[in-house]
Amino acid sequence: MNLRFFYDILLEFDAPVTGHAFALRCIPPSFPGQEILDAALNLDPQVPYARQRDGFGNLLQIGRVEGPHDHFRYTVRGTARLDPGSRRAEPCHPVFRFPSAYTAASPDMADYLQTLDLPEPPAERAWALAQAVRARMTYAPGETCVATTAAQAFGSGRGVCQDFAHIYLALARQAGLPARYANGLPEGEGASHAWCEVWLDGYWTGIDPTRGRWTDGRYIRFGVGRDFGDCPIERGVFLGLAAQRQTVFTRVSRQQ
Repeated sequence: MNLRFFYDILLEFDAPVTGHAFALRCIPPSFPGQEILDAALNLDPQVPYARQRDGFGNLLQIGRVEGPHDHFRYTVRGTARLDPGSRRAEPCHPVFRFPSAYTAASPDMADYLQTLDLPEPPAERAWALAQAVRARMTYAPGETCVATTAAQAFGSGRGVCQDFAHIYLALARQAGLPARYANGLPEGEGASHAWCEVWLDGYWTGIDPTRGRWTDGRYIRFGVGRDFGDCPIERGVFLGLAAQRQTVFTRVSRQQ
């Protein structure tokens, strides 16, 4: 399946800022199962940027806006060919078996896990955990932030896709399933999304605990890591006393 993707982020500052250093992961990489046929990144203000890969294989775009500016916008357009059937078996790094900064399980989470009657086969266990997270959590935008941990979101019972993913990772690793965080764009319009990948029979297999389904050829992956902290689509620092507002629009559609 070929998907056209469009990703537009506008940051507006209420006062001019300078020395704005940014690190983006807004261009999806190619790997077995996902081939990026074309991708173009536009920045406003226009500044040069370097391209490299991080330790998880994610594509990085790094640059700096030196002069005063009251906005920063980045737009990506491209085409991806998705074929989950062409995935390849690969080893699992040990870091995906253990808790990370956002995914340490609280005592309440450990107790909850003990109440679940999880099946023994790994794929069935992975699916049962996704259903358990959906049963425990309520999707509630605006009640958590990017710094919220799995334990904090689990305690409130409310959160967004990032929180659902972190809680799933915490429980899955406790249940003996190696798992990692993934983000990117699903088919449709809206905003970026977070889900998980579980290592099953040597293959990384995507599962979306927020939507309660296995991922398929309608998900374009931008980044993976132990948790959100390893692969944010955008991260930056600037000089100046300014509040910022972010506007996001994404669109993924099947190519005719």
